[in-house]
Amino acid sequence: MKKITLIILFLFLYSCKENSNQFFVSDEIYTIILGSIQKENKENKNLNFFYIFTKHDTLVVLATSRENEVFPIDRLSKLGAFKYKDNKVIIAESYNPKYNIVKKKNALDNDFIKDKKNRGSFDEDIQYGYIYKMITPNNINLIKKGELKEFFIK
Repeated sequence: MKKITLIILFLFLYSCKENSNQFFVSDEIYTIILGSIQKENKENKNLNFFYIFTKHDTLVVLATSRENEVFPIDRLSKLGAFKYKDNKVIIAESYNPKYNIVKKKNALDNDFIKDKKNRGSFDEDIQYGYIYKMITPNNINLIKKGELKEFFIK
């Protein structure tokens, strides 16, 4: 009887677990993005803007120090943004995505993003981040971390 009671209590507590992922189609994507942001914040406090987008089956988390001023992000349409700690996380429109990463009905704030397009600087801004290979939205592997300028050459 004790075992049944403990199992029921465990299942009840597990079902009550708060799921704060209201933006992405899988918890794995959400966990990877927030983990990437935390790692970049530990290495460089100036990186306060994070752009999330996909190209085919590749998930990119790009960290910059200025909003909408870095090539190629200044040319992408933004779907929305949300705050995470002292950072602004901006979801950019994906290019020919194999997997959709954003929920259809999401809580992204469209008024929170800076729409003004600037002359994108390529050499002046910091471009660090992570590139992941998405096998499925729940199975994601790290490909590259660190300096990402080489992938965004004009």
